[in-house]
Amino acid sequence: MLFIIIGCLAFLFLYIFDINKVKFIHKNLNICFAVGVLLLAFSTIGILFHDSKSFEIYLPLRVLFGVLSIIALVLMLHALFYSLPFKETYIEVEKRNKVIDTGMYALSRHPGVLWFFLFYFFLWLAWGKMIIMWAGIVWTIMDIIHVYVQDRWLFPKALIDYDKYKDKVPFLIPSIRSIKQFMMTIK
Repeated sequence: MLFIIIGCLAFLFLYIFDINKVKFIHKNLNICFAVGVLLLAFSTIGILFHDSKSFEIYLPLRVLFGVLSIIALVLMLHALFYSLPFKETYIEVEKRNKVIDTGMYALSRHPGVLWFFLFYFFLWLAWGKMIIMWAGIVWTIMDIIHVYVQDRWLFPKALIDYDKYKDKVPFLIPSIRSIKQFMMTIK
């Protein structure tokens, strides 16, 4: 339970990072993003080794789910660190950034949330521990609330033309139209 709470605390640091982009605009507060990510990573490692297994599944399925978990993790990291300009997103605070509406950000406005959920879902199936399932549910809810706040109040102030982007791209779940747009932007 302690690791789930520490993971929730990570979102507090992510909120501070986001609010800093539109209100405080202080470069030193950008460290809050790294703190939030590290707290989530620490909590994830903690829940992996926390208690005994709750269920056991066939080894080839465990391997498959483990691979799918790694793929989801890579896609989440890609969405957060490769698809967005790193320096402008996570280091600079002085200027408004442009909206990224290509690649994964043509699929949905917050593609990392989907990969975040799938990472914990497949990790739970691979490791067979109920604490992973509960952590994944709680942290995904925290993540959805976090991106809702970003989407509703913070990003329209922090990103140029965000309201136009909201009209074109779905919030979380890709649509047929956004999938077509994604396919066009990756060619």
